[in-house]
Amino acid sequence: MFAISPARPSDFPAIARLQQASPEAAQWPVGDYSNFNVLLARLNGLPVGFLAWRQTAPDEAELLNLAVDPPMRRQGVARALLGAFQSAANGALFLEVAEPNLAARKLYESRGWAVVGVRSGYYESGRINAIVMKKGS
Repeated sequence: MFAISPARPSDFPAIARLQQASPEAAQWPVGDYSNFNVLLARLNGLPVGFLAWRQTAPDEAELLNLAVDPPMRRQGVARALLGAFQSAANGALFLEVAEPNLAARKLYESRGWAVVGVRSGYYESGRINAIVMKKGS
């Protein structure tokens, strides 16, 4: 089973490695994570995934970034991180996902997220749409 805990600044190098191994995830400067809540998933003490989020209002939170080490995909890491995010955040949950990222979209839909909008040309200098998804009321 995976251990999920809040990330510390000393975890940022591992988060950078996970992010770099996941080109479909947002590629942020690692220091930016200090401004947000970050959950880190570990298996046998080794970082295998992370989820960054923020509480945007008392009754609304936003998933900002999610990445899982490629060899660990389809083993429940992302589901565990999403569950921890849902438990930690208050109110309705929102996210944006690149339209071509079908694996992520299927994961979110399987966990109860629904499409609520499209942001045309949101990614890659206007070439890729963002699908806006919501979970909860």
